[in-house]
Formats: sequence, C-alpha cells, structure tokens
Amino acid sequence: MAFIIKETKLKVLPVSIVKEEEFYQPYPAKDAVLFDTETLIPIGLLSYRQFEENNNESIFIAVPNLQGIFDGDYAFITYSLTNQGWKLDNEYIKDTDYKIENNYIEYYLKSVSFYNQYKYVSHPSENSSKEILFELGGQPPLGQNWDAMLYDEMAENPELDHYHDVMEEGGEAEFEKMSTREITYFNEELEKEFIYIGMFSFDTYLDGGGECIVFYQPELKKVMIVPEFS
Repeated sequence: MAFIIKETKLKVLPVSIVKEEEFYQPYPAKDAVLFDTETLIPIGLLSYRQFEENNNESIFIAVPNLQGIFDGDYAFITYSLTNQGWKLDNEYIKDTDYKIENNYIEYYLKSVSFYNQYKYVSHPSENSSKEILFELGGQPPLGQNWDAMLYDEMAENPELDHYHDVMEEGGEAEFEKMSTREITYFNEELEKEFIYIGMFSFDTYLDGGGECIVFYQPELKKVMIVPEFS
C-alpha cells in the first residue's frame, strides 16, 4: 500500500466549507440520500463534479457508528454505495454492537439542531465563530499518525520519501511544484487508487477530538475514512 505523488496538478484547490453550497449539502437527510441510519452518521453530501466535470454522482460523507473509531481500533474504515444505498462494508458489521457512546451522539444531535436553525455551526467555546464543516480538496496532510498506518515502510514508497524531502528541505521552485501535485492512495488488496476528497474535524460534529481524512474510490463507489488523533 502506498501513496502516489502524481505529475498532474490538484483537481480541487483547498476550500473551507462553512455552509451549504451548490456542490455540498451538510447533514443530508434520508430524503436527499439513501443510507443505513443504524451504522452511518451523516456529515455531508458532495457532488463528485468537483473532481470529474461530467460526473453527476454524489459522495456521501459519514462517520461510521462505531465506538472503536475513538478507541483507536481502526487504521481506516470503508463504506460503499449498494443497491440499498450507502452501507458499512461487511467486514465491520461484526463491530456494530459497539456503537458510538451516547455523549458523542447527543453532541451530534445538538450540532444538527443548531445548523437547522442558523444554517451554520458554532460552539460557545469558539467565540461564536462559524465552524468549518468540511475542508475540501488540496493535498492530504501527510506526515501524521494516520498515514503511517496506511503504508508499510517509507523505503517501499520512494515517491513519498521524495515528497517529504522536498517539503522539508526543497528549494522554492521544487516546493511550489510538489505542493500542487495530486496525491492518491493505492490499495494493493483492491488494486485501486483512492482519491483524496478532504477532511473534517470530529470536534465539529461529535466532540471527539482529532480529524477524519476522507478518500473515495469512484469505480467501487467506496468511501474510506481514516481517523487522525495526534
């Protein structure tokens, strides 16, 4: 498993989303997208046209209802679009008896209620500033715990080695080029590339600390979320 640093430029420059946009719907309900409400907690619905101009599909962004996310049990979790809507992938179904604890869910429901009333999210501890609902596009934040869990050894991923060398010690021109390259994740088991979609803060929705990194595999219609707790 490896990260691929491509020669092509970023498809989507980084954008901070704080409210509903033409291409993004926060907190989508079941009348907007079909999903398993027992195992997936809705975060957003993103138009894939942001990444492929002629693609009218939507990506359902969600938090799997698994307490193990916050207990550090998973390097990543996947869910997919099926004939019955978006569903948690089968290998995680055995864990669904251990759902996210009630205090997280209560916090989430309060954020939903606040958004429905004001069309943005804000928490008192943040001086009423608008919370970022989703960080769309850009490059994934490499060099943290989450990506260390997704590749075997840096020696087996020379492109990633070079990326880190340039980002840490490269010249201005080389840094400028590298910082605008598209970065994908290749899953060797599936033999598929996953596109980096963006990220969001668990704090915004569940008061759980940390970040959630989101990738998408368009052929399999599969979302991969990767928790980051530094």
